Amino acid sequence: MDPVRYERAGVADFLPIAELDRNAWRQSRNSEFIPDGEHAWRLWVEHGLVFSARSGDRLIGAILTFPCVSGIWCVHKAFVDPAFRGKGIGTKLFELLLQETDRKGVDCFLTVDPTNESALRLYERWGFVEKTFVKGYYRSNEDRYVLTRRAKK
Repeated sequence: MDPVRYERAGVADFLPIAELDRNAWRQSRNSEFIPDGEHAWRLWVEHGLVFSARSGDRLIGAILTFPCVSGIWCVHKAFVDPAFRGKGIGTKLFELLLQETDRKGVDCFLTVDPTNESALRLYERWGFVEKTFVKGYYRSNEDRYVLTRRAKK
């Protein structure tokens, strides 16, 4: 495996990120629904905060957060190519993102499937400790926890 490079994603990255997003989404419990498309990724890489991970020329991971009207930031996407999971890439992407939100002094939140216990443990370890259960967050059968992390000063 080539060394992994981490960098702020740019506009030229939106198509490979959208492709990796589609592939990652296919493995979710609700994969029959359409994930965010290329148009959304085009806007996010230019106007949000997106970090990417690459091995050689191959994009292997990405993480996205963006500001909300309320002032809190939403950590909306985080995924790693299945062939590269378990190598600390997702952890490094989260570390980069949280360093930046801490530098900006902004709180952030994310949503997670309540049955995804491994993700819940990870998010808690990264400081997402305020937890609210929302029944039917997306659809009547899609409950979520909303987890909030306060910026570290």
